[in-house]
Amino acid sequence: ENNNNNNNDNNEEEDEDILDVDNGGAMMEQEGVLLMKFCPHDSSMLYPKEHKRSRSLRYACRLCRYSEESPHPMIYRNLIKKEVGNVLHTVPGSVSDDPTLPRSHNSNCESCGHNEAVFFQSDTGQSDSLALIFVCSNCEFKWVA
Repeated sequence: ENNNNNNNDNNEEEDEDILDVDNGGAMMEQEGVLLMKFCPHDSSMLYPKEHKRSRSLRYACRLCRYSEESPHPMIYRNLIKKEVGNVLHTVPGSVSDDPTLPRSHNSNCESCGHNEAVFFQSDTGQSDSLALIFVCSNCEFKWVA
């Protein structure tokens, strides 16, 4: 019986080592990584929420109006920026066969000299830079104007 009690005591001590609750109501791992936070008013769990005006991350209670600033200001940022030259290789040459795209009969292909090309406007990931991409309807050469 003493062996079983000692094993149970050891298991409880191991469980206590893995998770500790700090004074602010946050459950913490040993390494200091935050697992979850609790509202000091009603002890319900705090959920991450965006504060739209300040564009910051906050933890908010769903039962009352309590919220607090997150110690981690950003979780994830996805920046997508493409240069116009890099966009050309993503445009398939077969786009010149698309009957829904507008056609220009005044363009001059640098590759074959043909004057007909389809064109469309491409957002390059920069809000102030929209470019017209032309694709020759004869040789499928691509250029930006």
